[in-house]
Amino acid sequence: MSARDTILQALRANRPTPQNHPLPPVVTLGDLDAGRERFITNLKILGGDVLEPVAGETLDDAIRRRHPDAKVICSTVPEASGTLPVARIKTPQDVAPVDVAVVRAAFGIAEMGSIFLSEAQLPINSFAHLAQHIVVLLSTDALTANMHTAYQTRAEFRTARYGVLMSGPSATADIQGVLIRGAQGVRSLSVWFT
Repeated sequence: MSARDTILQALRANRPTPQNHPLPPVVTLGDLDAGRERFITNLKILGGDVLEPVAGETLDDAIRRRHPDAKVICSTVPEASGTLPVARIKTPQDVAPVDVAVVRAAFGIAEMGSIFLSEAQLPINSFAHLAQHIVVLLSTDALTANMHTAYQTRAEFRTARYGVLMSGPSATADIQGVLIRGAQGVRSLSVWFT
């Protein structure tokens, strides 16, 4: 047995039983407004936007209106057909040519204008980060007020193996204080309410 295995075995043998050490209750703090308007306000502060439908417009139409130069659109939702079947996304490299990724968020957090994605929504984890743009379907019923309420009410925090909260597009202001969007991830994040 290696030293590593000996150490791990000792840790496993001496780890506390979770049932004997319950977590303290989560305190509910802050503004409990889980409304759509609060979510939109905070989403826009962080550079995200709402993709508002025009009368008679489908989601595919709205995506083409928002991203007229997009050639490769990959959708994980039945509401958008896209141009690249999601079944072809097997590796992170497969996402490289994707102009627009379309996914459904598990839930949104109004306080931060954030959406939550996990392995349940993404074919591979990088799908939400390597595409040029992302369109996120979000139900207004899936909005929660803040991180406290999200932790208390959303099972995904305990069940997901991978989870990410996205608040608008990737951004950095490290270089000469200039805000750059899309520096290390998607260049835009648009929410389509369902």
